[in-house]
Amino acid sequence: MTLPPLPALQPPPPGLGALLGDTLDIALPGGPLLLPATLHPMLVFVAAGDIRLENGGALARAGLLGGSAGVRLATASPGARVRMAWLKPGQLPRLLGISAAEAFDAYLPLDLLLPAAWLSPLADAAADALRLHAEALLFRLARQHGHRLPTLALPSGWPARGTDDLAAHFGLGLRQFERRFRASTGQTLRAFRPQARLNRLLLHARWTPSPDWADVAAAAGYADQAHLHRDFVRYAGRTPSAYVRGLGDANPALGLYRLPREAILRMCAEPGLRA
Repeated sequence: MTLPPLPALQPPPPGLGALLGDTLDIALPGGPLLLPATLHPMLVFVAAGDIRLENGGALARAGLLGGSAGVRLATASPGARVRMAWLKPGQLPRLLGISAAEAFDAYLPLDLLLPAAWLSPLADAAADALRLHAEALLFRLARQHGHRLPTLALPSGWPARGTDDLAAHFGLGLRQFERRFRASTGQTLRAFRPQARLNRLLLHARWTPSPDWADVAAAAGYADQAHLHRDFVRYAGRTPSAYVRGLGDANPALGLYRLPREAILRMCAEPGLRA
């Protein structure tokens, strides 16, 4: 079976690389989408067609999709096309003036956050012109909010460090760190850790058609295969075997996970993915 082309990636606009990862441009064939949970918020620009969230209605031309602790259900019209840009950890206040906690498990159309005049160039833009108008908007937002302080962004190697150690890294007391971390991600560190562990596995692993799941679980640090299965269902919405089949069938909801490792790191910009 011939797989469709990989989604296209473009680097962030010049000067915005501290705020955004690479942008993913993906065409959707239409139909239902079961989207894995995401750790960090992303900007979503609908270039063509319609995309609807099961519990959130139709996506606006431009919106912010917050991080999530579980899967999302969506439906795309045939020929829908979307551009997505992940915010780098801790940088949402410097682009939109809000914390990740305010957008967690939510979809926020940008017309709820910005003056209508800022968004009017996007409303009537043809699909091919959307990128230029979106970049102009991002520059404007960075000028408006770039002076703000970022929220916490975890250091490289954080998965192996305890909560007390991480609090000390930031010069914070334990409770102060926990409050700041929740504002930065929308979750407690305790809830964030297992989701990040599965996320690293989804993004790094290059699967054989029939993996030895006991070996996969042990290599990823799971106590046993049952714990691996539980986290796959919770955060990816699929059993491990169904996930691997979805990659082989080029399921459009899993297009991100077919990208080369270095491309994923440029796009998601999560230090824990390197662990």
